Amino acid sequence: MEKRQDFPDAALTQEKARQQIRARHKAWRMELPQEEVQEKSRKICERLAASDWYHNSAVIYGYYPLGAEADCLPFLAQALSDGKTVALPVTSKERLQRDCGREKRMQDTHRMEFYRIRELSRVREGAFHVMEPDESCKRIGGEDAVVLVPGLVFDRKGNRYGYGGGYYDRYFARFPKLSRMAVAFEGQIEEQLAVLPTDVRMHRIYTEEREYRI
Repeated sequence: MEKRQDFPDAALTQEKARQQIRARHKAWRMELPQEEVQEKSRKICERLAASDWYHNSAVIYGYYPLGAEADCLPFLAQALSDGKTVALPVTSKERLQRDCGREKRMQDTHRMEFYRIRELSRVREGAFHVMEPDESCKRIGGEDAVVLVPGLVFDRKGNRYGYGGGYYDRYFARFPKLSRMAVAFEGQIEEQLAVLPTDVRMHRIYTEEREYRI
């Protein structure tokens, strides 16, 4: 009898390749000296503040940096000082179940919501050791906002690999009209990434060296 030839599952092979790319970029970023992270982040914040959309944007959704992620907190502090509404993400299941429990979408275990924060000190450790808005902060929503999006790797077409949980992709599927502005170091940019139908493309990417307009 002829021996059956086993072919690798294409989806599993692609996911393995995605995980390898994620791991490589995460390792690269973690090796950056803290001084270099802060200097690159400072340049990114300056670029964000000088962007053509900042002056007319009333609401900005940011993030609290984890590890060696690009630090956008100085930019968010400026936004607060300029009278803008600033919000940070919450993914803690218990809190979201309490705040959004009546909504059918809470069946999604990878849900993310944004909470308005009036002072950047009003945070506490949440899911995945990420700092989240504390209990004094209230959930906000809507599509008239600019979202700063972290990630592990991006390409020049605006494609993004996050950490694999799909939180941002699901959020943008719910609110597709939000302005999606990626924040990353230049070393996190690849020429091209293989993507899935559920991967949501960024509108722009800001690094310490340039702005990519998609």
